[in-house]
Amino acid sequence: MIGVFKVDDKLGKRLVMILKGFPCSWGRCSFCPFALEQSIDMGDVITTNRRIIDEALRVAEGGDIRRVAIFNGSSFHELPYDTIERLRALAGERMFEIESRSEYVTLSSMKALLDYYGPERLIIRIGFEVYDEDIREKLLVKGMPDTELRRIHELRDEGVKLGLPVEIWVYVLFGIEFIPEEKVVESVNMFRRMFDGVIAVKYKRYLPEHPKEMPVSESLVEFLEGNTDLVDLGGEQWVIKGER
Repeated sequence: MIGVFKVDDKLGKRLVMILKGFPCSWGRCSFCPFALEQSIDMGDVITTNRRIIDEALRVAEGGDIRRVAIFNGSSFHELPYDTIERLRALAGERMFEIESRSEYVTLSSMKALLDYYGPERLIIRIGFEVYDEDIREKLLVKGMPDTELRRIHELRDEGVKLGLPVEIWVYVLFGIEFIPEEKVVESVNMFRRMFDGVIAVKYKRYLPEHPKEMPVSESLVEFLEGNTDLVDLGGEQWVIKGER
């Protein structure tokens, strides 16, 4: 799934880069497959990401890309400096979208990203996955308790008061055995009140030890389509490739 993709969906025309990352500092989420594509080899990470960024710059030359999204299977803040620096050519005066664990998101880190990249707007996606703390912590093992959820909510409100061009978006996971559909609905409704955007992501099982996939009702898909900013059902380009 590593590479550059031009996407045109509910969020508009976007350039999506799936970069190579180091293993996530948390690395305990019960459902996450991204370790399959991560590397502990600094040279491998830097070389791979240089190739992807060069290709992204070529694709962006057309001038119709106003939103750039960066994903690396862990947190943006865990990328090597070489990659962080090279992304400046793509971020300036565009909507710049990154993904992060919540502990890296602070007022100072948001201001630093704004100063460094000069985006039109910074969008930070955080995978809280579900509003219910017991499911999030005991079954998904996210390491993001309610105290952290409230902190990010309050940080979001502080950013609004300061007039910072920053938005906090949250993932909601569905189609996984640990999260019944009523909890998906509850999560969407609560997160819509607390944050700037909600993206629903359909779970896919990659390893035998991961939770099972569950059928998804048409009524839930209809609810998600009408009440979230984007429903990510996956696709061929999102297939995780790799072996342990």
